[in-house]
Amino acid sequence: MPVAITEKHVSRKITVNLDSHQFNVRPIIKGAMNEASHTLTEAFNSNNALSIASLNLNEAKRDTFLCNLFKNMIDTASLQSRDYAVQVEGCKGVLIWSTRSQLFSWPNTVNTFKYARRLGWTAALRAILKIQSTSSDKLRRKVMAQFPKCMNIGFIGVLPYEQGKGLGTALMEHVLEKADESHYPVYVEATDYQAVKFFERFGFVSHGQISLTKDHLVTLTPMVRLPVVMNEPVAFHVRPGRRDSD
Repeated sequence: MPVAITEKHVSRKITVNLDSHQFNVRPIIKGAMNEASHTLTEAFNSNNALSIASLNLNEAKRDTFLCNLFKNMIDTASLQSRDYAVQVEGCKGVLIWSTRSQLFSWPNTVNTFKYARRLGWTAALRAILKIQSTSSDKLRRKVMAQFPKCMNIGFIGVLPYEQGKGLGTALMEHVLEKADESHYPVYVEATDYQAVKFFERFGFVSHGQISLTKDHLVTLTPMVRLPVVMNEPVAFHVRPGRRDSD
């Protein structure tokens, strides 16, 4: 039988909001990187851009390759700052971001499959990690030309069976709060209609659309969110990166 809880019976030591669940967003520790990379792989398993780019490639090898690619992104981000790779509720959702440069981008991710066809999976991973800040970084610089300092969201994903519960929103709000505190605009790339609509909920605005393939089947929409208060950016404080031995 349900029991009503009155305010006088609730201890002041309780920190849980009875009206809305507060999700636990934390940095991804080294021991959770495998789980976090699997989360992103499952979240993007049905992504149209990746499906078209990896057409006719072995599905199992593709997933293993993506998992290794995401793991490398998470590792690279957390070495820069522990805050740059975060998870919610035990890696049910994962978000990778940075303020230094766009270490992770859709053009590079799609191009990995071109290298995989020509060079094989292992060589493709090595190749893409060497050129991560070339053409994709030019796109970001063009769109963000008037903003010398900005935040870049790389990838955000939630396990398919955990979607619709507010986990993605919790991750976004966690990062956007940091952006607003320091008056930083935020840049992100979307590859499908659902992603565009998701980011629009948080104030992102589309800046055109470009094709990632010659047949124009895979497109990318650069999106920008301005800070709530458009003052000069202030010092952006993040925790130091983890040591490689951590």
